[in-house]
Amino acid sequence: MSSNGKVPPSISWAQRNDVLYIIVNVECKDVDYKFTEDSMFFKGTSVVGNIQHEVTLNFLNKINPEKVITKNISRCLEFTICKKETGPYWPTLTNDKKKPHFLKVDFNKWVDEGSDYDDTTTDFYDYLNNMKTPDGKPSFPDLGDFDDDSDDENIPQLSD
Repeated sequence: MSSNGKVPPSISWAQRNDVLYIIVNVECKDVDYKFTEDSMFFKGTSVVGNIQHEVTLNFLNKINPEKVITKNISRCLEFTICKKETGPYWPTLTNDKKKPHFLKVDFNKWVDEGSDYDDTTTDFYDYLNNMKTPDGKPSFPDLGDFDDDSDDENIPQLSD
Protein backbone atom coordinates (compact mmCIF):
# COMPACT_ATOMS: atom_id res chain seq x y z
CA MET A 1 0.00 0.00 0.00
CA SER A 2 1.35 3.39 -0.87
CA SER A 3 1.76 6.20 1.63
CA ASN A 4 -1.03 8.27 0.05
CA GLY A 5 -3.65 5.64 1.01
CA LYS A 6 -4.33 4.47 -2.53
CA VAL A 7 -4.24 0.73 -3.13
CA PRO A 8 -3.27 -0.87 -6.44
CA PRO A 9 -6.13 -2.98 -7.82
CA SER A 10 -5.74 -6.66 -8.60
CA ILE A 11 -4.65 -6.88 -12.25
CA SER A 12 -4.35 -9.93 -14.49
CA TRP A 13 -2.84 -10.09 -17.95
CA ALA A 14 -2.21 -12.30 -20.96
CA GLN A 15 -0.74 -11.75 -24.41
CA ARG A 16 -0.45 -12.80 -28.01
CA ASN A 17 2.29 -11.85 -30.50
CA ASP A 18 0.55 -8.56 -31.28
CA VAL A 19 -1.84 -7.90 -28.37
CA LEU A 20 -1.89 -7.53 -24.58
CA TYR A 21 -4.95 -8.28 -22.46
CA ILE A 22 -5.12 -6.45 -19.15
CA ILE A 23 -8.00 -6.96 -16.71
CA VAL A 24 -8.46 -4.68 -13.71
CA ASN A 25 -10.29 -7.02 -11.33
CA VAL A 26 -12.24 -4.58 -9.19
CA GLU A 27 -15.69 -3.06 -9.63
CA CYS A 28 -15.04 0.68 -9.67
CA LYS A 29 -16.85 3.97 -10.01
CA ASP A 30 -15.26 7.28 -10.98
CA VAL A 31 -12.84 5.43 -13.28
CA ASP A 32 -10.00 7.27 -14.96
CA TYR A 33 -7.33 5.65 -17.14
CA LYS A 34 -4.72 6.78 -19.61
CA PHE A 35 -2.33 5.00 -21.96
CA THR A 36 0.99 6.21 -23.34
CA GLU A 37 3.49 4.28 -25.46
CA ASP A 38 5.27 3.18 -22.29
CA SER A 39 2.62 3.02 -19.58
CA MET A 40 -0.92 2.61 -18.34
CA PHE A 41 -2.41 4.73 -15.54
CA PHE A 42 -5.57 3.59 -13.73
CA LYS A 43 -7.53 5.27 -10.96
CA GLY A 44 -10.91 4.41 -9.50
CA THR A 45 -12.97 3.98 -6.35
CA SER A 46 -14.24 0.50 -5.54
CA VAL A 47 -18.00 0.14 -5.29
CA VAL A 48 -17.65 -2.08 -2.23
CA GLY A 49 -15.86 -0.29 0.59
CA ASN A 50 -15.10 2.94 -1.31
CA ILE A 51 -11.41 2.04 -1.49
CA GLN A 52 -9.29 4.36 -3.62
CA HIS A 53 -7.35 2.36 -6.23
CA GLU A 54 -4.51 3.79 -8.29
CA VAL A 55 -1.69 2.22 -10.27
CA THR A 56 0.77 3.00 -13.05
CA LEU A 57 2.16 0.11 -15.07
CA ASN A 58 5.38 0.83 -16.95
CA PHE A 59 5.37 -1.61 -19.86
CA LEU A 60 8.42 -3.66 -20.78
CA ASN A 61 8.08 -2.59 -24.44
CA LYS A 62 6.07 0.00 -26.33
CA ILE A 63 2.34 -0.23 -27.08
CA ASN A 64 0.10 1.67 -29.48
CA PRO A 65 -2.03 3.92 -27.21
CA GLU A 66 -4.40 4.80 -30.08
CA LYS A 67 -5.35 1.13 -30.47
CA VAL A 68 -6.76 0.30 -27.04
CA ILE A 69 -10.18 -1.30 -26.73
CA THR A 70 -11.94 -0.97 -23.38
CA LYS A 71 -14.73 -3.19 -22.13
CA ASN A 72 -16.45 -2.39 -18.82
CA ILE A 73 -18.08 -5.53 -17.45
CA SER A 74 -19.10 -3.78 -14.19
CA ARG A 75 -17.15 -6.23 -12.01
CA CYS A 76 -13.94 -5.52 -13.93
CA LEU A 77 -12.44 -3.49 -16.76
CA GLU A 78 -10.88 -5.31 -19.71
CA PHE A 79 -8.33 -3.64 -21.96
CA THR A 80 -7.15 -5.06 -25.27
CA ILE A 81 -3.95 -3.26 -26.22
CA CYS A 82 -2.03 -3.51 -29.49
CA LYS A 83 1.71 -3.88 -29.12
CA LYS A 84 3.76 -1.35 -31.06
CA GLU A 85 5.65 -4.17 -32.78
CA THR A 86 4.47 -7.69 -33.48
CA GLY A 87 7.02 -10.14 -32.27
CA PRO A 88 7.92 -12.62 -29.60
CA TYR A 89 6.08 -12.75 -26.30
CA TRP A 90 7.28 -10.39 -23.60
CA PRO A 91 8.88 -12.23 -20.68
CA THR A 92 6.99 -9.91 -18.28
CA LEU A 93 4.42 -7.14 -18.61
CA THR A 94 6.35 -4.43 -16.81
CA ASN A 95 9.92 -3.21 -16.69
CA ASP A 96 9.95 -3.54 -12.88
CA LYS A 97 12.86 -5.54 -11.46
CA LYS A 98 10.48 -7.39 -9.12
CA LYS A 99 6.98 -8.59 -10.09
CA PRO A 100 4.34 -6.37 -8.44
CA HIS A 101 2.28 -8.31 -5.85
CA PHE A 102 -1.04 -7.25 -7.43
CA LEU A 103 -0.13 -8.46 -10.96
CA LYS A 104 -1.11 -12.00 -11.98
CA VAL A 105 -1.20 -14.01 -15.21
CA ASP A 106 -4.70 -14.61 -16.60
CA PHE A 107 -4.50 -18.27 -17.54
CA ASN A 108 -8.05 -18.16 -18.96
CA LYS A 109 -6.80 -15.92 -21.77
CA TRP A 110 -3.21 -17.14 -21.96
CA VAL A 111 -2.05 -19.07 -25.02
CA ASP A 112 1.50 -20.39 -25.31
CA GLU A 113 3.67 -18.73 -27.91
CA GLY A 114 3.79 -20.73 -31.12
CA SER A 115 0.68 -22.78 -30.33
CA ASP A 116 -1.89 -23.57 -32.99
CA TYR A 117 -4.56 -21.52 -31.21
CA ASP A 118 -6.75 -19.51 -33.56
CA ASP A 119 -8.39 -16.37 -32.13
CA THR A 120 -11.27 -16.86 -34.55
CA THR A 121 -12.25 -20.11 -32.82
CA THR A 122 -15.94 -19.96 -32.00
CA ASP A 123 -17.51 -21.27 -28.86
CA PHE A 124 -20.12 -24.02 -28.73
CA TYR A 125 -23.11 -21.66 -28.97
CA ASP A 126 -21.68 -19.96 -32.04
CA TYR A 127 -21.12 -23.40 -33.52
CA LEU A 128 -24.76 -24.32 -32.94
CA ASN A 129 -25.98 -21.01 -34.35
CA ASN A 130 -23.93 -21.58 -37.50
CA MET A 131 -25.64 -24.94 -38.00
CA LYS A 132 -29.11 -23.40 -38.34
CA THR A 133 -30.97 -23.63 -41.63
CA PRO A 134 -32.59 -20.53 -43.17
CA ASP A 135 -35.83 -21.30 -41.29
CA GLY A 136 -33.97 -21.07 -37.94
CA LYS A 137 -33.99 -24.79 -37.08
CA PRO A 138 -30.73 -26.57 -36.29
CA SER A 139 -29.33 -28.77 -39.02
CA PHE A 140 -27.03 -31.55 -37.86
CA PRO A 141 -24.77 -33.40 -40.27
CA ASP A 142 -25.74 -36.95 -41.25
CA LEU A 143 -23.68 -39.18 -39.02
CA GLY A 144 -24.73 -42.38 -40.72
CA ASP A 145 -27.03 -45.17 -39.64
CA PHE A 146 -26.60 -45.79 -35.93
CA ASP A 147 -28.82 -48.90 -36.04
CA ASP A 148 -26.11 -50.87 -37.84
CA ASP A 149 -23.51 -51.15 -35.11
CA SER A 150 -21.27 -54.23 -35.29
CA ASP A 151 -20.63 -54.55 -31.55
CA ASP A 152 -24.38 -54.86 -30.79
CA GLU A 153 -24.75 -58.26 -32.49
CA ASN A 154 -24.62 -60.50 -29.42
CA ILE A 155 -26.49 -58.39 -26.92
CA PRO A 156 -29.48 -60.26 -25.46
CA GLN A 157 -32.91 -58.63 -25.64
CA LEU A 158 -34.32 -57.06 -22.49
CA SER A 159 -37.11 -59.00 -20.85
CA ASP A 160 -40.38 -57.41 -19.79
